[in-house]
Amino acid sequence: MTDTEPDGVIPPADQNMRQVVAQAALLQDWAGRQLSTLRNTYPAWDIGRERDVSGQMWWTARLRQQLSLDMVAAGVLQTVQQPDAIALAETLAWQTAFLQYARARVAPR
Repeated sequence: MTDTEPDGVIPPADQNMRQVVAQAALLQDWAGRQLSTLRNTYPAWDIGRERDVSGQMWWTARLRQQLSLDMVAAGVLQTVQQPDAIALAETLAWQTAFLQYARARVAPR
């Protein structure tokens, strides 16, 4: 029996490769779930993952509306970028508070 026969023993290198591929798929699925959660939690933002020119991956959110002067004064940014989903979620929580503050300032009384 050889290693290429269907009933043969799986070579250790092949088994390691399968584990690496399985772990990568699991991580990719995890990132996909994080992305979906962020998009559902913060619908005012276009959220994605982008690689910069140096090859680093960033979690990025772009506000779907144009900034007003009141928004800028409140600290709202058009685009935010963080190295991971948790940091982006924290930043977007602050940005949401700033947006609400800016809207409250211009709301009719």
